[in-house]
Amino acid sequence: MTFFRRIRDLVPRRPKEAAAPERPVRIVTDSTADLPPEMARDLLITVVPLQVIFGNESFRDGVDLTTEEFFGRLESAAELPHTSQPSVGEFRAVYEELAQHTERIVSIHLSARFSGTVETARLAARELVGRCSIDVIDSGTASMAMGLAVLAAARVARDGAGLDECAAAARSVLQRIRLAVALDTLEYVRRGGRIGRAQALLGGLLRLKPILTIRDGEIFPLARVRTRKKALEALLDICLEGGAEIEEAVVMQSTTPADADYLVSEVQKRQPNVLVHVGMMGPAIGVHGGPGIIGLAVLFTQPLSEHETSS
Repeated sequence: MTFFRRIRDLVPRRPKEAAAPERPVRIVTDSTADLPPEMARDLLITVVPLQVIFGNESFRDGVDLTTEEFFGRLESAAELPHTSQPSVGEFRAVYEELAQHTERIVSIHLSARFSGTVETARLAARELVGRCSIDVIDSGTASMAMGLAVLAAARVARDGAGLDECAAAARSVLQRIRLAVALDTLEYVRRGGRIGRAQALLGGLLRLKPILTIRDGEIFPLARVRTRKKALEALLDICLEGGAEIEEAVVMQSTTPADADYLVSEVQKRQPNVLVHVGMMGPAIGVHGGPGIIGLAVLFTQPLSEHETSS
């Protein structure tokens, strides 16, 4: 035995390293999902903020400006604010940071017909090809209707699911959502140029409350009612029509928590034991709908037809 072999035998050998555990899928969305911060934090969801612009002032949605602060400023603003999508660089920075911890990302975003956010995310994702697999999903919807899809993906990711399974969980939810939103006033729709002054004035005189949904990624009118009470009942009737089994529901409000509490109690009366989340609608919808928006989204256990999804 040579001297060097004797020395080598005296030196303790390193145990063979176990194979590195498979790194988890991470979930990304944007601030239009209106996720409560604690839910995003608990499920390791990364939220990329849109910009909210009041005149010459720009704020990161949910970072520099809370939803409560947004609606407080909105009511007194001389000029209607607007939102701006995150830049490619902002998405790239998020993806690069997450790529230090995972090789797989599912990124779920606001309908492409409302914003260029999802396309910007896709451009950023292309810059990480070969380093990280990123599935960018156009939700075709907004607010917590999209948020429920984000939550579904994050839950299965937490349980160790792979990239395709996480993306499939999100897409499954988007096929089983029914959404209805009631506006308290047509004034902000008018100021945003969506309807004319005469139409808004007539609606105001008649005290009309539009009930809207999102169909094929665009806002679509469902009904008009004349009182707030009737608007709340319309949301319940539209979303719970037929009595199909519901897996989960979410009530979204901007400035009327009492109305949200009412909807929660009514959903639970009609569908006992259903988990009902409560969230706040942020600037993406608030800019166009104004204060007093109230919405209901329900997740059915079975996929809906196109007609049923739209209601």
